[in-house]
Amino acid sequence: GAEDLALLEKLLGLPKGNKYGVQGERKVPVLQTNNGPGLTGLMTIAAHLVKQAKKDQLLGSTAEEKAVVQQWLEYRVTRVDGESSKEDTRIVLKDLNIHLEDKVYLAGNIFTLADILMYYGLHHVMV
Repeated sequence: GAEDLALLEKLLGLPKGNKYGVQGERKVPVLQTNNGPGLTGLMTIAAHLVKQAKKDQLLGSTAEEKAVVQQWLEYRVTRVDGESSKEDTRIVLKDLNIHLEDKVYLAGNIFTLADILMYYGLHHVMV
C-alpha cells in the first residue's frame, strides 16, 4: 500500500515529499495533493507517479501492453493484496508461474509498473 508507493517514488527518482495515508478497513492508500482533492487507490497513485516522473513507458507502449499492465495491476490489488491464507498465496504464486513460463515480464518482453508493484506485493511472502 502506502509503503509500496514510497518505494516506487524512490525508484522513479522523484523528490520525496508526497504525503501518503490510508483510509478504511482495507487500508486503501491515499495521496494528499497540494492542488485539488487527494488521489485514492494503489493503481491510481502509482500511475500518477509514473506520469509525474515522465516514465510513461512503464504503463505500456501499445494499447495491448497498456491493457495487460492494467490487468496485472488489478490482479495485484484484488488477488495479491486480498490474500488471506496460505492457500490463497499458493494459488497466486501458481498463477504467476504459469503466466511467466514463456515470458520475461508480466506484460511480455517489457519491464512495466506491473512488475514493480507485483514485486513489492509479493516480496514479504518470498522472504
